[in-house]
Amino acid sequence: MWTLAIALVFPLGQSWAAPRVELELVTEEGVSAVIAHQWGAALNEMRLPNVRIRASRPGDRIEVQQRGSGNSVTYVVIGALTARNTLRLPGAEFRLGDRTGLQNWLENLKQGGDARLKEPEVAFGMTPTQLVAVHDALKVPVTFSTRDQKSFDVLKRISGTLEFSFLADGQARRAMMGDDPVLDELQGLSAGTAIASILRPLGLVMVPQTQAGGQVRLWITDVRQSTESWPVGWPSESSPRDTLPALFTFAGNVAIEDTPLDVALQAIGQRIKAPILYDHNSMVRQRIDPAVVNVTMDEGRTYYQRIISRLANQAGLTSELRVDDAGTPFLWISTLRRN
Repeated sequence: MWTLAIALVFPLGQSWAAPRVELELVTEEGVSAVIAHQWGAALNEMRLPNVRIRASRPGDRIEVQQRGSGNSVTYVVIGALTARNTLRLPGAEFRLGDRTGLQNWLENLKQGGDARLKEPEVAFGMTPTQLVAVHDALKVPVTFSTRDQKSFDVLKRISGTLEFSFLADGQARRAMMGDDPVLDELQGLSAGTAIASILRPLGLVMVPQTQAGGQVRLWITDVRQSTESWPVGWPSESSPRDTLPALFTFAGNVAIEDTPLDVALQAIGQRIKAPILYDHNSMVRQRIDPAVVNVTMDEGRTYYQRIISRLANQAGLTSELRVDDAGTPFLWISTLRRN
């Protein structure tokens, strides 16, 4: 386990040596000297060290051989140049111009050896095993009150409970270190959901990344710089009634008159024992302030889900039931009109 003890945006001082890779390429029958020269020049332009091209020998096979262990690992890759002017490596074949594909293959090898090459990629360019590890690490609960606390202080405190360290670019650092407070109460929710919720109003996102050698870092950056990011909660795999049964209990005779929406919803949240989080970004764009918009509901007997829906709709909002990384349910309040 490693943690970030000094500040959220500083990487750990511990250095990790990327595994060394050696390419030993054999020429199959029919491979001309021109093909071998082309590949030699292309690999040289990619600045790949330790590349050797030789004639094939009996017993040659395409494989990855690991030498050493720990921080002193070397992967010796036996590949083949074909008469079709392609490069065959374990589990992959590349054309002469596919430098990006070859670089990605080499990076995957450095991250996890031959086993990493055999795993499919899912979100964030990770394998299922890596993604599960990140998800499990972000399940830890936030154990302190967050609302109206400085965003940076809360993020720093949460980071101290995680086994992954954070990295951030300069723009993200400046945004986090401002005076913006956390707008919602996140105590009891998972660290992953809490971090994503805090970053969103700052225009930032969290993106798990796998570094050379397989180490995972949580990269914080501007939302415009990433096509995917850790979400503020997830859809529940169970039905809403099974996820949060209290939503479907009857509230008795309820009457609400000219009450600020956030006051009404927070009172309901306490009764159904579920946090309520707001999509502050979309509400700012639509100029909707739940602390200012008053709502009214005539006296009647109905269940909490319907009450929440009616009140939110009066403000041009909608509610969605989500779960955090640990499966804890919460309500996500966003705008009806998306833009």
